[in-house]
Amino acid sequence: MSLSTLTDRTVPLVKVDLCPFSVPAPASASHHRAVRTDARSDDVRGWLVGVTDGKAWGWWGPVPEAVAVLAQDLLSAAFTVLPAEVELESFARRLRRATRHAHTGVLALTVGSLELAAWDLAAKRAGLPVWALIAPSVSRDTVPAYATCFGVNPEPARVSQVMDEVADTFAVQKWRPDVLRSDLLRLTEAFAARRGPARIAVDFFGAWDPGRVRDVCAPLSQVLAWVEEPYHPDEVHLANPGEFGVPHAAGEHCYGPADATQLVAGHVDIWQPDAVFCGGWMNLRELVHAAALAGPACMPHGGGFLPALHLSVLGERIAMLELHLLLEPRRLAHLADPPRTDEAELAIPQAPGWGGELRKGLADG
Repeated sequence: MSLSTLTDRTVPLVKVDLCPFSVPAPASASHHRAVRTDARSDDVRGWLVGVTDGKAWGWWGPVPEAVAVLAQDLLSAAFTVLPAEVELESFARRLRRATRHAHTGVLALTVGSLELAAWDLAAKRAGLPVWALIAPSVSRDTVPAYATCFGVNPEPARVSQVMDEVADTFAVQKWRPDVLRSDLLRLTEAFAARRGPARIAVDFFGAWDPGRVRDVCAPLSQVLAWVEEPYHPDEVHLANPGEFGVPHAAGEHCYGPADATQLVAGHVDIWQPDAVFCGGWMNLRELVHAAALAGPACMPHGGGFLPALHLSVLGERIAMLELHLLLEPRRLAHLADPPRTDEAELAIPQAPGWGGELRKGLADG
């Protein structure tokens, strides 16, 4: 992807602002029908990071307070005098280099939030979706997604029902390791026998010993689509090719393009970079390109769902996006007209910015 079609690569920034918010939970109908009875009813709370040119605003969120409160200091370190002209393509790089340790951890998430807010501002100024700042048209009609089923009641009867109902829509669904415990494993295997192999993925969050993952998953080569984070992110480079009998997925904890070396060293089969974690849209693009060069499939992590969706429509080699059936509607609850998140084929974004305007009265700048 070239930025040569972007007519204005700079955005004037006057100030950064933060917006703590609390909005009602999304209606249960906004969730996929399989998980509506598991949907939370408590208010959605979080923080938005905003930047303005003095008239229009660009926003990114929700993020935790610990991420949001660092935004002003990071911007001030990189741009000591405001207003300033910000070059979108190099904005995150400048932020990371202006503050020691801003290339990783919570500071990297703040860099990502500021960069994504700047892209939102640029698109709002142009009255376009972010992808349209790069290309005049899309390269695909829809973008495929797999379903993440975290938060579902783990009782056996409920899990079995949700698996079947989700499978009616999505080719692959991801679960916590609960589906491998003794009372659920037989249901997971029965699902595979009924609906076909490689339709269940399991996320171990880097919390299990890899040897235990191997022991549990080796007999399930005809059941599992992949195992996710079987190694802690610090140790992913120690993985061996094919050791789990199914594809190895990792990468959401890449805090920048340089971390791709760990995924290559660990022979990771599915890369899962996150636009927020890795420091923004341009770094996500670099990691997607690195995956294409190395050969693995790329399925960006759901924490950066909207930026990954916008990147996907531009012809990048992205196989699928992660769609949290219970979490994503809540992460989009601050938007006035959030996109649908109950389908396996995602529509091309058309609203200005990442996802259109904020809910009325949420932030007036």
